[in-house]
Amino acid sequence: MAYGWREVFESSRLVPPHSQTVRLAADKHSSRSHGFQLSLSRLTTAPRPEEVSDLEQDLTYQLRVTLFDRNHQHFFGKTWKSPPQKMKNNKISFNEVLYFHTSLQLPSTVVVLELVSLSPRPDGSQQALGRGFTVLELFTNRPEAQTADGDRRLNLHHGSPRSLLHPLLKDTVDYSSLLKSIDGAHLICVVKSHPALVTMMQLLPENILVSGDENIPGLAASPAGDALLRPQLLKMLPFTLNRLTISLQPSLEKFESQLLQLINADCHNTKQPGPEGTARTVVIQERRLHVGVHNGWCFLENPQVVVLEPLTSGVRGRADGTSKQSTLTKDSSATSSLPQTLALRSNLELQLTNHQALAVIFQLEYVFSAPIGRETMLSTTSTPRAAFLQCLRWGIWGPFQDSADWKGEEIQLVLQGGAKPNPHGVMVYSTEPFAKTPSPVPLSAPGTAQVSEAKDMIMFRLSSSLERKASSPKASLKTKQEDVSYQRRSPSSPSKGHKYIPAVSPPGSPQGPGACSAVTNIAHLEMALQVDKDVSPSAQDEGDQLQELPFTPVHAPVITLGLNAPSSCSVSSRSSMAHIHSAGFPDILDYSGQVAEVLDPTEPVPFDPQREETDPLQGDLLVFQFLAFTRIPTAGVGPDWPDNIYFTFQFYRFPPVTSQQLRLLTSDKVQQKAGDPLPCVMTTINKDGTVNSGSPGLQVQFKVDEGFLRPREKRWFLRYMALHTMHIDIWDSDSLLLIGSTAIQLKYMLRHGKSAVQALHEVEVLTTDYVGDDTLLASADVGRHSASNPMTVQTILRGRLHIRTGNIGCPVDPSRRRAADVMPPPPHIITPRKVTGGFRGGSLCSRNILQLNARNAAQAQRLHRDESYVPLSRRGIRADTITPAEHVLNEPDGGRRKLNRMAAVHQREGKEDVKAPKVTDRTKEARLARELQPIKPCEEHNKTEAISMMLSQAITTQHLLYTSLGSAEYMEFVLKNPFNVPQTITIHSDDSELSVITNTEEWRYFKALTKTPTSLEENMFHLDKSAPGPRLYLRPKESIHIPLKYQSFLCDHTMALQGPSFLPSGKGSQMAKKNLSNIVAAKTIKVTFKTDDGKPVAICQVNVEPTPHVVDQTFRLYHPELCFLKKAIRLPPWHDPTVGDPDTRTHISVRCSDPNIVCQTRMLVPGEPQDVYLKVPGSPSPHIKMFFVMVFTDKWMAAPSQIWQIYVHFMERVDISCVTGQRSCQSLVLRGKQAVRKVECFSSHPQEIKVDPEGVFVLPPAAVQELQLKVQPWRAGSRFLYVNAVDVEHRRLVTAWLLCLSVHRPVLSKAFEVSVPVGGGRGSSRKITYTNPYTSSRKFLLRSDHPDLLQFKEDKFQIGGGESYTIGLRFAPSQSPGSVEILVYVNNLEEKTEETFCVKVSYS
Repeated sequence: MAYGWREVFESSRLVPPHSQTVRLAADKHSSRSHGFQLSLSRLTTAPRPEEVSDLEQDLTYQLRVTLFDRNHQHFFGKTWKSPPQKMKNNKISFNEVLYFHTSLQLPSTVVVLELVSLSPRPDGSQQALGRGFTVLELFTNRPEAQTADGDRRLNLHHGSPRSLLHPLLKDTVDYSSLLKSIDGAHLICVVKSHPALVTMMQLLPENILVSGDENIPGLAASPAGDALLRPQLLKMLPFTLNRLTISLQPSLEKFESQLLQLINADCHNTKQPGPEGTARTVVIQERRLHVGVHNGWCFLENPQVVVLEPLTSGVRGRADGTSKQSTLTKDSSATSSLPQTLALRSNLELQLTNHQALAVIFQLEYVFSAPIGRETMLSTTSTPRAAFLQCLRWGIWGPFQDSADWKGEEIQLVLQGGAKPNPHGVMVYSTEPFAKTPSPVPLSAPGTAQVSEAKDMIMFRLSSSLERKASSPKASLKTKQEDVSYQRRSPSSPSKGHKYIPAVSPPGSPQGPGACSAVTNIAHLEMALQVDKDVSPSAQDEGDQLQELPFTPVHAPVITLGLNAPSSCSVSSRSSMAHIHSAGFPDILDYSGQVAEVLDPTEPVPFDPQREETDPLQGDLLVFQFLAFTRIPTAGVGPDWPDNIYFTFQFYRFPPVTSQQLRLLTSDKVQQKAGDPLPCVMTTINKDGTVNSGSPGLQVQFKVDEGFLRPREKRWFLRYMALHTMHIDIWDSDSLLLIGSTAIQLKYMLRHGKSAVQALHEVEVLTTDYVGDDTLLASADVGRHSASNPMTVQTILRGRLHIRTGNIGCPVDPSRRRAADVMPPPPHIITPRKVTGGFRGGSLCSRNILQLNARNAAQAQRLHRDESYVPLSRRGIRADTITPAEHVLNEPDGGRRKLNRMAAVHQREGKEDVKAPKVTDRTKEARLARELQPIKPCEEHNKTEAISMMLSQAITTQHLLYTSLGSAEYMEFVLKNPFNVPQTITIHSDDSELSVITNTEEWRYFKALTKTPTSLEENMFHLDKSAPGPRLYLRPKESIHIPLKYQSFLCDHTMALQGPSFLPSGKGSQMAKKNLSNIVAAKTIKVTFKTDDGKPVAICQVNVEPTPHVVDQTFRLYHPELCFLKKAIRLPPWHDPTVGDPDTRTHISVRCSDPNIVCQTRMLVPGEPQDVYLKVPGSPSPHIKMFFVMVFTDKWMAAPSQIWQIYVHFMERVDISCVTGQRSCQSLVLRGKQAVRKVECFSSHPQEIKVDPEGVFVLPPAAVQELQLKVQPWRAGSRFLYVNAVDVEHRRLVTAWLLCLSVHRPVLSKAFEVSVPVGGGRGSSRKITYTNPYTSSRKFLLRSDHPDLLQFKEDKFQIGGGESYTIGLRFAPSQSPGSVEILVYVNNLEEKTEETFCVKVSYS
C-alpha cells in the first residue's frame, strides 16, 4: 500500500537524542554515522501451567524496540513494533531484521526490547500488557567504539522499561545487579555492522529502527521483500524551479509593518525602562527562503537558502534589444493599491524522483536586527546590533501526488503558519491576525479568477532540466527578459490557466518549539544557475562549479616579530643596577685576560662585513650570561611568583638548549619599594635542591671557529648575527608553565675588529592572553555565549630579564684557516671523471674493484650454507664409496687452488673431528670437492654482480652536498652521449627531493643566483607522463648540462621532554644541556641517465649531508586535545630590495616540515596584511607537537627567508561557566600511568584557581585521582587558564588541562560614586551600610576586584539578623586623573556572593 507524504510524516516523528550525548560523540570523533543490522529470531518463555495456557490462547505477542541513553536516562528515536505473533510451546518466533544508523557510538547507547501481550477488547481495540524487557548493549568500552558483533542471548527482566528511569539506576553500568530476571525467559538475537546502509543514509534519519519492508520514499523496492539488505536508490532527475514569487496579505508593506509593531511591543515589555527605550527598534535585515526536498522522513539534502527581494507591482522589466540587462521603469498605469511581492531573481536546481510521498518544502524566514546591551538584549544604543531568525510561513507541495499535471503551468501554493508540526521543527509565526482580513480591492482583469478569501501565496514554475537542455541550446535574449519581467509581476491572484494547489493539511498533533539556529552568512544565489551551452553533457551532469566567496577568519592572528626585536633599553633604577653588579657575576675577559669592551645596546651598531672577515681573530667564543629576573605584579599570581625558572632557546644552528633550574634570590638586606621592585639574582640549584654556593647566574658558551663552520659559511654567520634575534622562552620549573618569551638582538655580539665585546641587556618577558567580551549574568544571551564572540589578544608583561652577551675573539691556526678559505667555491657543475685505464683482466676480487672505487670495499665473510646443500659425507653416505680419481681428472687448474683454500678454511675453523678415524688425502679432496659443487653457481652469480658493479662504478660520478631545511641546492651535471648515433635519454631519480629543473624560467633564475656561466637552452626536455622522468635528445658525441635541484622540506621532529635539564656529575654548573638537533640522517641519491633500451650511460650519485638550520622565531600555541588547531599567523611586511618599484608586492609562499599539517597562505589585495594558515591534527594530552614553517619570498623558493619553530601544546579541555567574585567548583580526573609518581598540581593563576589536594600526593599506577578545582575569577569575559600536574621527582609533565572560562558579571545591588583627589599621597575613606537580610546571625567576607585600589577596614564581619553594619572603604591615591569602576562583593563563608556593589571612583 502506497502512502502520501502526510501519512509518512505522521508515522516518522522521532524523539531527538540528548544534546550532551551528541556533543560527547562529536568530541570523540564519531560524528560519522554507521549502519547496523539487528536480527530478532525467537523468544523463549518460562513453562506455564495448563490452566494459564488455556486462558491465553487468544493472546498475541509483540516485540517493541527502542534506543536508550543510560547515562542521561533518556529514550530517543522511534519505537519499532513487530507484527503480532502467536506463542507455540513457550516459544515465539519473530524472525525480524531491523536496520538503523547512528553516530552515537558510545557505551551508553543501548537497545531496550520489551515483550508485550495483546488481548482484544470488546470495542475492537487491543489492550497491551508488558511481559518483561531486556537490554542489548551495542558498543564496548574500547576507545575505538567498535560494535559488539555476534549472537546474543538476552535474559528478560521483570517489570517495564520505565523502571530504567528510576534514580537508583542512574549511572549504573550493569543492570543485572538491580533488575530481577525472569527464570527461563530469554531472547536470541544477532547484531552486526551493515555498511550497505551508507548509500541510503540521506533517505533515513539517524536513530530510527526500521524493517526491510518499511516505506522509505526514494528507495527502490526489492523482489525479496528486504529493501535494506542491499539498498538500491531510485534515479534522481534534475528539475529547475524558476519565476518564484511570494505575496503576503493584506500587502507586503502592511504585513511587515504590523509584524515589526508586535515585535517591538514585545521587546518594549521585556526590557528595563529607560529614557532612551523608545528610540530603540527592531528592523528587518534579510528575507530568506528555504527550499528542500523531503521524503516524509528527512530532507534528502540540506535545504537551499536563497535571499528574496521585495518588488513593487508597478515595476516591470523593459526589454531592450540593444541592452543585455533589463531596465526597471515605473509603470504609470499600475495602481498603488496592488500588493507588493517577494521575488527570487535566480533559478533553483532540485533533484527529484518519481514517488508520490516526495514533497518540496518551502519556508519563509526573516532575519531581524536588534540592538543589544548590558541590561537586556534589546536595551542599549543602536551601534552594536544582533541578528535573530524567525520563521513566518511554510508550505508543502507534492509534485508526484495524485498524478498531478503541472508541466508548463504556474503552481500556486497556500502558505501557512501557526503552532503546527512542520518538517523544519521550528515555531512559525501565527496567521490569526490576518486570517479574517478581507482582500484589498482585488484585481479584476480579464481571465482572472477571484479568490473569496485572501491567503498568503507562493507561485513558481517547475520544469525538467533535461527537457530544457534538449529543447533548444540557444536561449534568446527576449525570452530571458520576459522571464525577468514575469518575476517582477504581481501575483496577487491566480490567473487563467494557472493550476491552484491547496495547502497540504499537516498533522494536527502539536510539536514542541524548535530552536532556531544562529545567524550565519548565506551565499546569495543571485546568479544564473543554467548550464552554459558550451559545457559538455558529462560536465552538465556533474553540476556547476561553485564560486568561492571572500573569507575572513574569525580567530585573531598571531603577530610575528619579524626581524625587529623589542629594544633592550634599561628601565631599572640605579639602585637596581647596583644590586645586580654587586652580586659577583664573573667578568667576560678577552684572550689576553683584559675585560671586554662594553657596548651600549641602546645605540645603533654599524655592520661592516669586510672588517669582520679581515679580523685576525677569526675564532669566536659567544657567551650568554643570565644574570637576574625582575618580577612584575600580575593579576592572579602572588608577588613572589615565579620562584624557580629555566630557559629554552637555540642559537644559530647549534642544538637547542634547555637550562637547569635557577633559583630567584631576593635580598633581605635591601628594602623593597612597591614602585621599583629589585631584580632577583639567579643561581643554579643542585640535584638535592640546595642552592649552588658558587658564582651566581648561568653562563652558556658557543664556540664558532673553522672546526664548526663550513667553507665560506663565515659570511652567512656574520649576516645572521647582524640581522637576527634569538628567541628565549622562560619557564616556571615548578609548574612547567610558560612564564613568557623574549628576544635578544645579536648584532651587539659583533666585535668590529676588537678583541672582545660585551653588552648588558634588559628585555621584557611578554606573553599573550586571549580575552573575550564581558557578559552580564542577567542578559538573555548568557547561554549562547560561544566561540563566535570576538576574542581580543592582549600582551601581558610578566617580568624583565637581565642578560649579558659577549664575544671573545680567538686565534686560529693560519694553515687551517688558509686551507678552508682559499678552497675554490663549491662546484655547481658536476663533470664526470675521465677513465684513462680499463680492466686489465684477472680475478674479480675485491682488491681489483677497490682500485676503481674505494667505497665498494667490504670484509668478506663465509656464507652460511642451507641444509639442502650439506655435503653427502654429512648425510650418512661414505665418501670412500666415490672414486676420488674422477674429481682429480675433471678438476680444472683452478679447482686445485680452491680445494686447498677450502681445506685451509676447515683447518682454521676446526671443523674436523679429532676423534674420527684418519682418512687419506684423496678422501679429503673428494669431500671438499663435493662441498665446492653447490658454491659454484653462487660464485658465478657473484661474478655477474661484480661485473655489473664494476661497470656501474665506471660511469658513476659522486658529488658531496651540504644541505639544510628548505634551502634549494642547484647543480648541473655534464651529460655526454658516448655513442656515434643519436640517443634519447631518460632521466630518473630514485628520490623525489632531487629533481630535474624543466622550467626554463626557473633554470634561468638559479643560474643567475649561483652565477653559473653556462649556456641555457629553451624547451630542452620532453615530458611524458608514462616515462619515469623527463627525456631529452642527444646528438652523437654531444655534451649537455642537465640542471638538477635538491630541496627537502622534511626533518626530524623528535624533541626533548618538557622540563629543566639535570646535568651529570662532573660537569660545571655554568653550562646548560644541549639537546639533539632536528636534522635527518645522511642519504645517497642516484640519478640515472638511460637510453631507450634501458642501459645506463651515466650515473650521478649525490651524497647528501644535512646540517642544522637556523630558527628565526618560535611560537607556542595551546589547544584542546584531539581537536584540529586552526590558526593564522600574520606575516611581517616584506619588501624585495631587488625590485625597483616599491609598490610591487612580494610573492610569499610557505611550506611545512610535517606533511600531515596543512600550511598555506593566500595572496590578498595590495595593502592588506597576509596570513599563514595552519591546520594541525590533534594529539592526546600532554603531547607537544613541534614542526617548522618555512617562509619564502621568491617565486622559485630558493631559500627560506624565515624559518619558524612552532610548538603546539595539547591539553585536556574543561569548560567552566562562573560569575566574578564567586567561587565555583569543578572536578577533574587524573589517571595514573605505569609507575608510582609523586605529583603536585599547579595553576597558572593561583589566586583565582585553587587545586585540591594541595601539595604533593602519591599517584599509584593505573589509579584514578579526583581533583577539585575552586575557581574564583575577578575579571569578566572569556579567558583561558592552565593547570599542570607535574611529577616533582623527575620534573616531568603528567597531564595538562586547558580551562576555558566563561565569566559573567554579577547582578549589581547598588551603585555608588566617589571622588578621590589626584596627587598628594593621600587617599580617601568612605563608608557603606549593609543590612543582614537573614533573621539569624551570619558571618560575611568582603572582596574586591581591585585590591590595589581599594582596601577594607575589616575583611570579614559578623552581624545579627536584621542588623546593619558599616563597611569601611579606603581608596588608594592616584597620580593621574581618570575613573575606574570597582566591584565590592559581600560573600558568605562558602565564597558565594550575597550582594555586589559598584563603586565608580573618579580621580580628579
